[in-house]
Amino acid sequence: MNARRKALLDGLQDTDPAVRGRAAEALDRLDLLEGLPQELAGMAGFDTARWVELLRSLAGIRDETYLKLALRALGETAEEVRIAALEAIAEIGDWRATAAVAQRLADPSPAVRVRAATTQGILGDRRGAPSLLPLLDDPEAEVRAHAATALGDLGHTPAETGLLALAADPEAEVRAAALGALGRIGLSSRAGGPPRD
Repeated sequence: MNARRKALLDGLQDTDPAVRGRAAEALDRLDLLEGLPQELAGMAGFDTARWVELLRSLAGIRDETYLKLALRALGETAEEVRIAALEAIAEIGDWRATAAVAQRLADPSPAVRVRAATTQGILGDRRGAPSLLPLLDDPEAEVRAHAATALGDLGHTPAETGLLALAADPEAEVRAAALGALGRIGLSSRAGGPPRD
C-alpha cells in the first residue's frame, strides 16, 4: 500500500467528521484515478451519460491524463459531453487548452459557445482573446454577453469597439456585460502576450 492511500485510510479513522469526509472523498478520487487507464481503454463504447459522469467525477484533479481526456471529449458529438469537457478544462485551468477551446467558439450549439467563451476567460491566456471577437456578433444574446465578459477578463483592449457597440444591445444582459468588460480591458493593448499568472 502506498503512503497516500495509507494516509487516506488513516483519515477515515479520524475523530473529526470533516476530516473523515475529506479522506473518503480523496480516497474515492484516488480509486477513480487508479482505474482511469482501464476506463480510457474502453472509451470507444462510452455513451453520453458515461462521458459526462467521468468528466464531472474527475473535477478538481490537476492531472495530465485528465486534461487529455477533457480535450478528447471536446470532439464528441453530444453537446452535453462538450459542455462537461469545457467545464473540466476551466476547472483544470491549463492555458495549453486555449487553442482547443477556441475551436468550440464556432460550435453549432449556443450552450457550447457560451461555455467555451467563459472557459477562455477563465484560462486567462490573452492569445485566445481574438477568437472571442466574432462572438460579439453572435445571434444569441447569452453568447454575446459571455464573450464580452471573457474579453473583459482577458483585458483585450482591441475589443473596445465591439464592446462599445454592445453597450447599445437590445438585451440588458449583453449591455451589462459589455459595460462591465469596458471597465476591465485597460488602457493599453497587451493582446497576444503570455498567459497571465
